[in-house]
Amino acid sequence: MKAIQTLLILWLVGITFSCSAVYEVRYDYDQRADFTGLKTYDWLPIPDKADIESLDITRIKTAVNAELQAKGLIMTSDNPDLLIAEHLGKKDKVKVRDWGYGYAPYGGYWGGYRGSGGVSVYEYEEGSLILDFVDAESKKMIWRGVAKAEVDDQSTPDEREKLIKEAVQKILDNFPPPASK
Repeated sequence: MKAIQTLLILWLVGITFSCSAVYEVRYDYDQRADFTGLKTYDWLPIPDKADIESLDITRIKTAVNAELQAKGLIMTSDNPDLLIAEHLGKKDKVKVRDWGYGYAPYGGYWGGYRGSGGVSVYEYEEGSLILDFVDAESKKMIWRGVAKAEVDDQSTPDEREKLIKEAVQKILDNFPPPASK
């Protein structure tokens, strides 16, 4: 019984660490916008009151620039087609799971596990990255991409860069959107 319990725990840990850190990506766009003529872009300034770490700003811009240049877009401040705004946010989250069983405290099913039965509570911090693409001429937003991931303030610079690259890549997989029919 202990061997099965150990294997189950190792399997759950393996699944947890093999999953992508970015767990939600979505996008929306103006279906009337013509994305075929977009060739150039520039960045909108970040408001002074924005609480974004300057190192993360650089990481995001580097990742977005690489993805967009791979799609054939060129960054220029000379009359760009698109303007890009980046937004970052964090909030505390709690995930509660009721596994539907409670065999403790009498020994039994999980080899004498004494706990709260079939409920687990997991607290974490959720980070959101939002990229807004604005038509430079009309000043109207034409595309928005959002990625959410579990973040850790204790992560290393390499881990932060990897997470940002993954989020940006997954967001921009959906840009430009398919041509309207």
